[in-house]
Amino acid sequence: MLGDRLILEEVNDSAEAARCRAHLEAFRLNSQWLESHWPDLLPQARGKHLGVAGQEAFIADSPEEAWAWVEEKHPEDIGSFVRYVIPEKGPRFYARRWHVDAVR
Repeated sequence: MLGDRLILEEVNDSAEAARCRAHLEAFRLNSQWLESHWPDLLPQARGKHLGVAGQEAFIADSPEEAWAWVEEKHPEDIGSFVRYVIPEKGPRFYARRWHVDAVR
């Protein structure tokens, strides 16, 4: 995956641009719904995969199970997504994994 090439293209097709805007709008609606419903989903969603589609959520043990729910219940939703919910709340620390020599 890290070796994949990234290709950027300019798209001048108005139909394609409209399709992209529709996807983004559908995703935005589902994201806003999730943001307002987090209290209903936590803590039972921690450590699980969460599928969101049709402004509805499904808690699953695997991403495949969450995507299967999305496809079964909301196949028309072009803004659906699946995300993993971290198991514990609180601060997370990010650090470099490689050794860094001290500078004098």
